[in-house]
Amino acid sequence: MQAERYPTEIALLAGAAGGDPDAVRALIDSVGPVVYGFVFARVGGDEPTAQDLLQESLIEALRSAPTFRGDASLRTWVCAIARRRLARHYEAERRQAVAESGLALLGGIGLAGPPGTGGDELERRDEIVRALGRLPAVHRQVLVMKYLDDLPVSAIADELGRSPVQVQSLLQRARDGLRRALEGDPGA
Repeated sequence: MQAERYPTEIALLAGAAGGDPDAVRALIDSVGPVVYGFVFARVGGDEPTAQDLLQESLIEALRSAPTFRGDASLRTWVCAIARRRLARHYEAERRQAVAESGLALLGGIGLAGPPGTGGDELERRDEIVRALGRLPAVHRQVLVMKYLDDLPVSAIADELGRSPVQVQSLLQRARDGLRRALEGDPGA
């Protein structure tokens, strides 16, 4: 029934933006799980934050509905919105950390933990997500950008307003911090 009522993603988004409850439900069913998974992995498994960012991304998608041309899939387009929301979230976390500590940020984390020692891959991924959640925001951000978003150091440097050498240093400290977190070091 939904496919007949909303023959294209443009029509679905327009219907949802227009307040059609069926279109809103269909939009959430269509893009919600994908965008939630995208965000969840990038916030270290923090469910409330992932839910908030999903909601913000969907609201922004509805507000920006007239700009959706259908060049990419609706899921891809909303994930791009979520990526911008994540960047704002990380920046707010960094500002808050600086304000709370009164110190300049020196962050840096990495994604390479110790090799798996048994257990299935899903357990290992959950362990990595939990370890990421224990890292400072800037560490999570640089690791996510490098290893999940597969961005080159130069692009990360541009995004963070740092030099490539600084980003390399951040990545090394980030990897070391993640490794310690995965090894159970409480000071990680």
